[in-house]
Amino acid sequence: MGSKTRIGMVGGGLDSFMGPIHRKAIERTGMLQVVCGAFGSTRQSSFDCQVPFGLDVRSVFGCYRDLLRRQAHLPPDERVSFITTILPNTMHYPVAMMAMDCGIPVLAEKPFTCNMDEAANLARKAKATGVPYRIAMVYPAYSMLLKARKLFRDGVLGRVRRFHVSMQLGWMAGRVELENNRQAMWRTDARRNGFGGVINDASCNCQFVLEGITGYRITDVCANARPCVPGRLIPDDATVLVRTDQGIDGVFLLSQIATGHREGLSLEITGDNGAMRWRECEPGTLVLVSNDGKEKVLTDKTAPGALGGVTTPFAAGEAYVEALARVYRDFADTLAGKTKKSRTADGNRILGMTIEEGLRTVAVSEAIIKSIAPAADGHPPPPKWVRVVIPTIQTL
Repeated sequence: MGSKTRIGMVGGGLDSFMGPIHRKAIERTGMLQVVCGAFGSTRQSSFDCQVPFGLDVRSVFGCYRDLLRRQAHLPPDERVSFITTILPNTMHYPVAMMAMDCGIPVLAEKPFTCNMDEAANLARKAKATGVPYRIAMVYPAYSMLLKARKLFRDGVLGRVRRFHVSMQLGWMAGRVELENNRQAMWRTDARRNGFGGVINDASCNCQFVLEGITGYRITDVCANARPCVPGRLIPDDATVLVRTDQGIDGVFLLSQIATGHREGLSLEITGDNGAMRWRECEPGTLVLVSNDGKEKVLTDKTAPGALGGVTTPFAAGEAYVEALARVYRDFADTLAGKTKKSRTADGNRILGMTIEEGLRTVAVSEAIIKSIAPAADGHPPPPKWVRVVIPTIQTL
């Protein structure tokens, strides 16, 4: 126990959906241990975690500021190696900024931030301080997505004709936010999820997987999004036409109200030699389809089983936990200078999403939100196709 790497946790308290998943992944690494944290949205909800999490009373803090200030004043050999943040989307930015001021590395849940001003500031801060930061995107840790990447880049599909990436879930088809469902409560609140709603919550997943497999870059978007459930004020469903730097068009389907869907992310890429399909609910399976309709199913027999029947906010079971554990191990190894130990067959590809990749996802999300903006009074409607603009990050 004493030889494990010490980490802190911000968020992920007793009422959190992702908190138990992260703690299970941390335990599965066999090398990490949560030794302190600020776990709740209130001081009391954070202190309530002390006994259930088996922590000393002095290791639980009422807010993230208290936790980070305490860590900053400890001798270097007594500080945590990094903190992990499991928070509503709009809290990712302030916690990461303060952690960097304190010199503490961060492994954060997605998205990077909820707007480009924050994304640029955070990227600039990371560049100036040199404090390591990573986003806990698990997709590079799925073996069959790595296989898909290799096959695609080996030209198995030929010239790409179209792609279809989907993050459709049905768990918010009703007003579950009125039933004390805390996940739905913050995801329908612009102050905690951002004004993009489902766009902030899901477009980065689709973009990250598409660009990671193909190497293409999204350059333009044309979107339609709206709140479908009466009473909601931010979008819970969106359809996004996507154009890449290779001139290939495709579509992202993003939904929290797609009744009956609980498969998580799914991907289909079609070329003139055939197509490939992958679904997060069957992460150990990759399907190749030839032009005559014949299917070849590739499987990873060492991968954990299907993701199961969890419906909020997405299907997360043993496969997700295992992938997340690999992300934690890779980040810890990176900080310790032992990156080769946990890298996969994809060579030097890190497990997770970098700041540069995070900046790109925010640029795409911001372009989507601009595309759905209503016309101002007395002005013509804005153009539907919006260019993705990546800012240049400079430091003084």
